[in-house]
Amino acid sequence: MENLKEVLGTYYKAHAAEIEEIVLHIHDHPELSGEEELAARVQADFLESRGFEVKRNFKGLKTAFSASAGEGRPHICFMSEYDALPGMGHGCGHNLIAGVALGGGVLLKQLISDQGLKGRVTVMGTPAEEKRGCKIDLIAAGALEDVDIVLMAHPSHRATSQSVEESGIMQFVVRFSGKSAHAAAAPEEGLNALDAVRLLFCGVDAWRQQLPETCRVHGVITNGGVAPNIIPDTAAADFYLRAFDMDFLLSMKTRFENIAKGAALMTDTKVRVETVKHTYKPGKPNMELNRAFMELAQEYDMAPEWLERSRASSDFGDVTYEAPAIHGFFNITGQKREITIHSKKFADCAASPFALDQMEKTAKILSQIGYRYLTREDFRKKVAEAFPFGSI
Repeated sequence: MENLKEVLGTYYKAHAAEIEEIVLHIHDHPELSGEEELAARVQADFLESRGFEVKRNFKGLKTAFSASAGEGRPHICFMSEYDALPGMGHGCGHNLIAGVALGGGVLLKQLISDQGLKGRVTVMGTPAEEKRGCKIDLIAAGALEDVDIVLMAHPSHRATSQSVEESGIMQFVVRFSGKSAHAAAAPEEGLNALDAVRLLFCGVDAWRQQLPETCRVHGVITNGGVAPNIIPDTAAADFYLRAFDMDFLLSMKTRFENIAKGAALMTDTKVRVETVKHTYKPGKPNMELNRAFMELAQEYDMAPEWLERSRASSDFGDVTYEAPAIHGFFNITGQKREITIHSKKFADCAASPFALDQMEKTAKILSQIGYRYLTREDFRKKVAEAFPFGSI
């Protein structure tokens, strides 16, 4: 289609004000993972008003939704995220991910309608990425069974870039139980659960020296007792383990559990290691979709750079095993190199005019990738060949 960039610009103007209003409203009313009722509602309402068939409480998840238009295949899915972080609001910029999905979805719907194309577009609301990873729940419930490709983009403090390989992650809650006693009058009567937590951290620090540089282990103490003169009878810590290889990640789990058991043995306490739902698989990007994203980002003057793989993790990693998928990144901090993601300053950037402009460009880019997939058999074939998990 000639002058597609101009056509998308005209299309977007009809929706721009409302999309920006929604994005800023989500930003100003941050909701934690699993609590995103307002964010889910305003997106679903917007898409319904644009002629999408909307399913709320999608697949039994209170703050998930699915909005579809068109018929048949190919089936293009734009994924939206919208949960915030405790203490800093949208320090990960998920409000902008929502804006990209809304914009990309309505643009592709209009292209399908105006040109009478065969195909379907879905905007899927996926809650709780920061904590629970509801994309995994949605996959288990069959949400991606008839989807051909999945498109998403995330704001970043780094350069606009392709979808990178990301670490898998396992999350744990470790609880030690001992026996309380007066720390001065009768310490010999106590079994110190906090000592067990401290020894767990010491064991992890010793282990970390022998781990590959690409792996990560990090934790925080969530319960360390109530008063200095009471020997803690309970103590707890949360830990994350990360690796690029799923088999190695599982071996890390075994080692971590043994370290926790060792800490309990040294303190004569008891330990319970709980694996938090869900494990996120290492993300495996589709290189053909990546090439299309970077080519278009260059056309939109977003100064893209090919970046190395990331030790961060996302439940989008599991999506990459189900269908060809892209989780691109778009810069929202400009030349402010001191700002990093997961910070209050990044949250401030997520409502800036520059971020909204970058969001609009990214929505157009993803809609063009969707359009290319709908209309070009050669592109569909290349995307399928780049999918690392067999036929689709």
